[in-house]
Amino acid sequence: MQDRKRELEELIQKYSSGQIKDEERAHLMHWLQELDVLEGYKADTEGVQTRMKEKIDLRLLATETPTKIAHPPWLVWGKVAAVVLFCFSFGWYLLDRNSGLDAKNRQFVKVEKTVDKSKMITYAVVQDSTIVLEDGSKVRLLANSSISLMQPFPEKQRAIQLQGKAFFEVSHDKSRPFTVLSGNILTTALGTSFWVVQEAKNRKPSVRLITGRVSIKERGENGEEKLLAYLTPGQTWAEKVVQPKKEPVLKLEKPVEEIVPTTLEFHHKPLAEVLPALASFYRTTILFSPDDVSGLSFYGTYTTENEIAQILQTICIANELELKFNSETNTYTIVKNSQ
Repeated sequence: MQDRKRELEELIQKYSSGQIKDEERAHLMHWLQELDVLEGYKADTEGVQTRMKEKIDLRLLATETPTKIAHPPWLVWGKVAAVVLFCFSFGWYLLDRNSGLDAKNRQFVKVEKTVDKSKMITYAVVQDSTIVLEDGSKVRLLANSSISLMQPFPEKQRAIQLQGKAFFEVSHDKSRPFTVLSGNILTTALGTSFWVVQEAKNRKPSVRLITGRVSIKERGENGEEKLLAYLTPGQTWAEKVVQPKKEPVLKLEKPVEEIVPTTLEFHHKPLAEVLPALASFYRTTILFSPDDVSGLSFYGTYTTENEIAQILQTICIANELELKFNSETNTYTIVKNSQ
């Protein structure tokens, strides 16, 4: 009887786990029909199976007890240590990454500084042009003239080499004198405006100061510089030309001729009087409106060696006027600047 009971329990166990075979299931159904609990009534196979499953489930549920897993204390502390180690490693990674980015940024700034290195630039024009330099100075470069300079300017000087004619309006910078080299003549200023004119490549230039103060120096072959002059507004410097000696000639009596002045001098004279005097002296025509030049004055000294076009251009630049020239009629017209 005990053997049969054990066999029945094994079949029930297989049924509950889903591992029972068809032959064993039929055997189990046959045994259940013979149990005392089923003798009082008849039941179809489906009803028997249902009640059998309920009994099996009750038996299995009654035997199941919840199992609580107890973790030893060292395992909890091990987890805490693992979390701390992970946070420390991640923080070190971020710190090392930021250090690498800072090093790259420092390297980038260094590259930018090398880009700002000065380089030689040459401006050559075929017509009158205005050039604005990086320090704010302006150069009015006349036709067929050129300048060469380092841009940006070095820290301690602003040097320009000129060939031709140019008018300079220099931005004031006491720490960096502004020097124009034409031939071997250096014109140096801090903040002023002046003309430098070199008629030919091998000739020394002439310098005419409009505002401020400049020094004129000559550079020798050994590089030494010799001071030639200081100019005040309205003055012109030019090297004296040595004229060849002429053979004495027999003086003949001539009729008295009209004395023609060779020099014009203006000392804060109204521009309305200066322009007609210039037109008469240089035998040309200058047209202007008295209203356009009202309240304007001029000072300076001129000779027949000066060019009327350059004089009028200086007057217009200094007083914000506009100069026009008609070559067919040899007429200059001065009007208010339309800008």
